Amino acid sequence: MNEANETVVVPATSANLGCAFDCAAFAVNLYLKVRGRLTPEEGFRCRYRGPNAERIPEGETNLVARAARAACERMGTEIRGGEIEIENEIPVAAGLGSSAAAIVGGILLAARHLGKLPDEEATLRLACELEGHPDNVAGAFCGGMAIAAREADGRVRVVRAALPAHLELVAVVPERELATEHARAALPEYYSRRDAVHNLQRTALLVAACFSGTFQFDPELFQDRLHQPYRAPLVPGLAESLAVRHPDLAGVFLSGAGASVMAIARRNAGEIGELLAAEFRRQGVACRVLALRPENRGARDFFSGQARGPRT
Repeated sequence: MNEANETVVVPATSANLGCAFDCAAFAVNLYLKVRGRLTPEEGFRCRYRGPNAERIPEGETNLVARAARAACERMGTEIRGGEIEIENEIPVAAGLGSSAAAIVGGILLAARHLGKLPDEEATLRLACELEGHPDNVAGAFCGGMAIAAREADGRVRVVRAALPAHLELVAVVPERELATEHARAALPEYYSRRDAVHNLQRTALLVAACFSGTFQFDPELFQDRLHQPYRAPLVPGLAESLAVRHPDLAGVFLSGAGASVMAIARRNAGEIGELLAAEFRRQGVACRVLALRPENRGARDFFSGQARGPRT
């Protein structure tokens, strides 16, 4: 294989979109790049460059390595080791899909190793098994806005919409880790019918706005009663940032399980990002503001060569 073909590129994702809890995600222009060689000999060596390097294991427990090994086994080939290089732009444990990107990257690395084109159904099924829910892995693999559901037999259904390239996004990333398992543990076991209907109505409107092509967003569409009210107390400043309003703000929501907050701006994204960041800083929580764009190409597009590399 030549060097270009050895590289797998996977975009970051922002899941839940407020009301669409565990149902939807969209891809954004931060990337995880994986290149490597897999072998039947024992032992993985993973070299990582990117944020939060202290959290990334270098051996067989590395998530890219685990996903690559599982994918090879699923495709009938046993691997026990290899050398993997990971170059990452996605903040880790921040709600921007770093785990989903690593899982999809490992699966596609295995497909590259075996000289196979990735099968969408098999890729999403395995990725969802490893990740636990379908939204982020669907967004990472398919790009754009992905609406996803996992069936009882493990199959993942996905419908995808392309997002307007001019859409302005801004992520505020607090320097406070919020592990997904902790964010999940904060959720109640049961919800009222009123709260369920509230989210269903807004999710239906949000999806209709995307698939009709109007993309007429406003903050009310992203209002949520299923997860954000329970997760907001876990990080000082989260509740206040989600309550920020601005004339050019089209929507604001917790990105994934958090702790990052994502905003959609009609314009003045930088100004909106600083307003959100100010709420964290008032609570003594340092944070970064990232200006982003939608990424309509998913990992499958980079893999197939339809796109030669990410836009910068």
